[in-house]
Amino acid sequence: MLNMYRVILLKNGKYSMTMHRCKTRETSFVNYRKIVDANVGIIFPRQYVNYKGIKKITYKVCVVKVTEEGDEFRVRRDKMGRTYTEKPIGDWTIIDDHPYEFEETFWMFGKDPVKHRVKINDILKVMMVGAYKKNMVKQLIVVHNKLILHNEEQFEMIICKCKEDAQRLHHMIHNACKKNKIKSIIFMGTASEATVSRMYDIIHENTGWPMTKIRRTSTRP
Repeated sequence: MLNMYRVILLKNGKYSMTMHRCKTRETSFVNYRKIVDANVGIIFPRQYVNYKGIKKITYKVCVVKVTEEGDEFRVRRDKMGRTYTEKPIGDWTIIDDHPYEFEETFWMFGKDPVKHRVKINDILKVMMVGAYKKNMVKQLIVVHNKLILHNEEQFEMIICKCKEDAQRLHHMIHNACKKNKIKSIIFMGTASEATVSRMYDIIHENTGWPMTKIRRTSTRP
């Protein structure tokens, strides 16, 4: 049979796409290992998707073969430590798998949310402008799914899919500043009930957004 083997991508355990079609097991593993080895240097891996709601997501790259009579399916363990026999993906038996990651992208206020999305390195460059100046103090705070950097002269807003992503981004920027000995950014964590109303006003003053949009907790209206 032609192309009896494939390298495929799974999203939350379900088929997403075929990355390679192969005639032999050996060729499939060569392509599989190339993909795994190239999937490095991801700084902020995607953990959520906005599809029919904000949903947690994991990816795997797999080597599969056409299911035949007599195939032995792998025995796996679930999160509770219980063993189970793995089912085929459609008509394909999984031979091997490895976690796979995608770099997350963000909507930075002032840019097109679809065409000009930014990655964490782009965000860090903006956040670090003037960071070594002793008289320039900025505050970084999470407001629902938004990460706000502001002072009297600067306002930057990163809109994430959900609060968890915004908090994770806040934490990662904090670590970057600590590593580079930057002390001009004050990390405020997540806005409390006492501070969130003032942050709503700051966002409104700098964006003109209505309060209904500002109060959203995700990019899903």
